[in-house]
Amino acid sequence: MAEQTEQMRKMAQSTLDKAKEAVSKYMTESQKVREKADSGLRSSYKNLKEMNDKAATFAEANVSAGFELAQKLLDAKDPQEIGKIYQSHLKDQIEKMNEQFRELGGLISRASQKD
Repeated sequence: MAEQTEQMRKMAQSTLDKAKEAVSKYMTESQKVREKADSGLRSSYKNLKEMNDKAATFAEANVSAGFELAQKLLDAKDPQEIGKIYQSHLKDQIEKMNEQFRELGGLISRASQKD
């Protein structure tokens, strides 16, 4: 039974590692596309670029937090630890997302005041 559990853990770790690699490649390519698009923007679109960059940064942070959660869950020793990890993650993510929404709202508000 322990051998099967270890095999399942190794398979899950392998899947997690592959997903991390794929997301990392996607983010790198996404950054290249954003940089090319940015070079063609006029200065009047500075606020749009700032919001786009901020949203991309938030997305990357949220994906990273998901991978961190998955790793912690894989390393958990028992169901109680899984529950604690998940509960802590949810609390942290709600706080982070509220801050992200506030930041984006501030950017939008600032942009609309300049127009």
